[in-house]
Amino acid sequence: MIQLKTVLTLVATAALAACTTVGPNYEAPAANAPAAYRAAAPAGGAELQRDWWLMFNDTQLNTLEAQALQASPTLAAAAARIERARAVFGATRADELPRVEVGGSVTNLRTSGKSVTTPVLGGQAITFDGTQTGIQASLGWELDLWGRVKRQAEAAQAQLDASTLDAAAARVALTADVAAAYWQWRALADEGAALQRLRDSRANAFQVAQTRFDAGSSTMQDLERVRAELASADAEVADLPRRQSLVLNQLAALTGQGAAELRLEASPLATPPQVRAGLPSELLQRRPDLAQSLAQLHAATAQVGIAEAAFYPSIRLTGSYGYQSKELGDLVSAPARLYNIGPSISLPIFEGGKNKANLAGAKAQADESLAAFRGRMLQALREVDDALAELAGRASVVDAQNRTLDSSSQALTVARSRYDKGAVSYLDVTEAERTPLATERALAQLRGAQWAATAQLVKALGGGWSVASSGG
Repeated sequence: MIQLKTVLTLVATAALAACTTVGPNYEAPAANAPAAYRAAAPAGGAELQRDWWLMFNDTQLNTLEAQALQASPTLAAAAARIERARAVFGATRADELPRVEVGGSVTNLRTSGKSVTTPVLGGQAITFDGTQTGIQASLGWELDLWGRVKRQAEAAQAQLDASTLDAAAARVALTADVAAAYWQWRALADEGAALQRLRDSRANAFQVAQTRFDAGSSTMQDLERVRAELASADAEVADLPRRQSLVLNQLAALTGQGAAELRLEASPLATPPQVRAGLPSELLQRRPDLAQSLAQLHAATAQVGIAEAAFYPSIRLTGSYGYQSKELGDLVSAPARLYNIGPSISLPIFEGGKNKANLAGAKAQADESLAAFRGRMLQALREVDDALAELAGRASVVDAQNRTLDSSSQALTVARSRYDKGAVSYLDVTEAERTPLATERALAQLRGAQWAATAQLVKALGGGWSVASSGG
């Protein structure tokens, strides 16, 4: 029977193993975020939710986002990475438990009478010729004295967290890119309508200039100037379908469909609603890529503990219990019983500096992960500041352009009134149309830029993701 002293020794050793874990414990680094963004953030604005695009009440956008979330290969790949990390975590956790195996054997054998190991009795070699049957259960368990297995499980859990956060970051990027492409397409439709009106005005101006030239009341220089302006407008109108096609192709790829299958209805873009930016210190709670970077740092820190544990002895508890007999009928009987149990220990003495190199590499990886987090944090702050600066700057330009449109529209009204009274020619009217029509086109481009900056801000803020909702 197994001695009680041996059992107690093994239990005490296992208890000691549960209390010792080498290597540094993970601590989240300070974010060192500023108190406020450099660009002026709106005081109010809507708070982003997980499905943030719903706040715009746009049926077409909602449909496109749903298609993208369902069909995106990027999200499918991210989901596969989560499953792979979950499997690795499960396998690592299994190393914390004893391994038990059961097996049986039936062996036909004959021992040699000429072998140097053959026993001899009375000058005669003793040989065996027959069938041997056995059944046996074996146990193997590494006593985690220094926390190596615990650190492996910790690293695997952190990698699983990083994979989950990677999928969340991919979702944020995808939904923001879909919205940006959709709003760009609508902005091009608005620009196209303004550009067509500008082209029609220049076509009318050319007809008037041609009539005046034919009547001898204007010069060739005046006619060619108007002709060049019409040709320039024609070129821009002709180039618009190309620009729209590129955006549609992008949108189709993001939503997992062919560009020929994509059907959208254009409607004018208004001023985008304000989005609450919050404080820089909140970015750690709002951006999944920052949380992912911290999870990777956690995994790298655990790897340092794994590398340190390699310097210490490794103890395994092994044992087996079973029966072995030459007769099947006597297999399960007391005389056929056999067992063995005991610990084995291995201590690294000389490994050519391998363990030192592995530890140095693990520490360098942890330092790299820390630097990567700090770099990503700085990039996140910059992205929010860029988006806020873009929105604030575009808003100022829109205000100036609106004043330009008001003044030039009043000038056009005066010109048309004078034309109706016969005080000026129609060419004067078309000249007065030049500024308001060009301003309308500029405003369409500016509104597109505002919506693009809104998508950029949503993406920079983490697209409605938060630590509290990360499990969803």
